[in-house]
Amino acid sequence: MKILLLIDAMPLGGAERQMSYLAIGLKKSNHNVRLVTFFDLMNGYQNDLDKYNIAVEIHAQGKNPIKRAYIIRKIVNNFKPDKVIAYKYGTTVAACVAQLLGKSFNLIVSERNTTQRLTRKERLKFYLYRFATHIVPNSYSQAEFIEKYYPDLYPKITVITNMIDLNKFNAKQNRSYEPIATVLTTARISSQKNILNYLKAINILKQRKIKAKFLWYGYISSTKYMKQVNELVEEFNLNDYIKFYDGVTDAQRLYQSADIFCLPSNFEGFPNVLCEAMASQLPTVASNICDNPLILRDSQYMFEPSEPIEIANVLENMIKMDRKQRSELGLRNRDIIVNLCNEKNFIDSYLNLC
Repeated sequence: MKILLLIDAMPLGGAERQMSYLAIGLKKSNHNVRLVTFFDLMNGYQNDLDKYNIAVEIHAQGKNPIKRAYIIRKIVNNFKPDKVIAYKYGTTVAACVAQLLGKSFNLIVSERNTTQRLTRKERLKFYLYRFATHIVPNSYSQAEFIEKYYPDLYPKITVITNMIDLNKFNAKQNRSYEPIATVLTTARISSQKNILNYLKAINILKQRKIKAKFLWYGYISSTKYMKQVNELVEEFNLNDYIKFYDGVTDAQRLYQSADIFCLPSNFEGFPNVLCEAMASQLPTVASNICDNPLILRDSQYMFEPSEPIEIANVLENMIKMDRKQRSELGLRNRDIIVNLCNEKNFIDSYLNLC
């Protein structure tokens, strides 16, 4: 089968990681795969793709969304794919427009987040989705949103949750939990990730004299928000409690060296990092939002993101767990992700869309 994969670019990111998994999984299943992007940015997944001889085609003239639609149409006409799978806003929209420029093709557009409000931009996207063959949210919360606001699109919807590389994201042998717990977060610096309320929660733990180290790894997507974060760290004098670092390409080593994982986001789609941490047998806490309850499956490990005291209480309970409790929770988390996010289910689900 010939399959054309389309995405804006391939920097480090959740959607981009899933695209690399999809390309590799399809190639391993002996399908003819082409991966096309439209921005000449660093490829955060080049090493993984190189192992399977998957080249990333960059059509930089496609930065303009109209030109991008014509480029997609030209590639489709020449390659004649059995399926076209598009990720990210600019490319899913351009792929839908490309449908109007010639003979229709089997187009699968994927939703990688949960829509929070219907802006003009979002309305345009959902209008154009009527020209897609299938709409694939990676979360049930987004499928419910589409059903509520665009019921005519609902018959096109199939939810395909994210895949996790279960060999790469695994537990370190004989994980040793330190007396002072290390709480890890891997997420970009943005308001979506709710860092300000997280810092307020850490300050509450500081006032309660709860000892822990907090590490946050992620690239800065908003310098304005990063300034607010730094100001609050200084106001609460948290420099000895939390450290911020750039995003890394080898996140598995972070999960293997941490004691607890926390994702305090205001909203998510189906968060890769939460699943990666659980696959790595980390005890995990997160916001009670979107698909997180489906993943974590226990309310005692969740909190309302707008309530710093709730965040602090859940973290305190986790920090105070003994080694045996954390180990048992880590094993449970691994079992959940093995069943929910394995490669076979992920690849077969896309192949079964016809």
